[in-house]
Amino acid sequence: MEETCKTCAFLSQDHENILETEYWAVALSPKQGYLGQCYVNLRQHKGDLAELTDAEWLDFSIVVKKIETAIRDTFHPSLFNWTCLMNNAFQSNSPNPHIHWNVIPRYSNSVTFSGFEFTDPEFGKHYDTQHNLDVPGGVLRAATAEIKSHCSKTGV
Repeated sequence: MEETCKTCAFLSQDHENILETEYWAVALSPKQGYLGQCYVNLRQHKGDLAELTDAEWLDFSIVVKKIETAIRDTFHPSLFNWTCLMNNAFQSNSPNPHIHWNVIPRYSNSVTFSGFEFTDPEFGKHYDTQHNLDVPGGVLRAATAEIKSHCSKTGV
């Protein structure tokens, strides 16, 4: 873990991961504009996709299957957007990127979970990075538990 890395800092925070493998940790994003939005974080600090080993790529493919299946079974999104941008690291004079992916479930219809309605007003277009919904910690914990439960049942 590197002190100046936001992803390393996120990995060390006190939150429950949905899924952990030898190389990757998946956690629900505190931003839930898109219900089930997650971060898939490489557990070791590397700043470039070209640095990933074959084993890390293979493990990532398993994570993709498990997390998409679990979120689909839990919330029934229409599709998934995946991004690996790492742009924020380069807003600093000393960039320190860390490989992580954003998983953004997309919904053609609104979804209500734990008393909150989640909508996707840009469905069919690029997702809106400013489309966030502040939800209480209890809703985040409930969503984490639901996805985690389905993750353990995927059999992948």
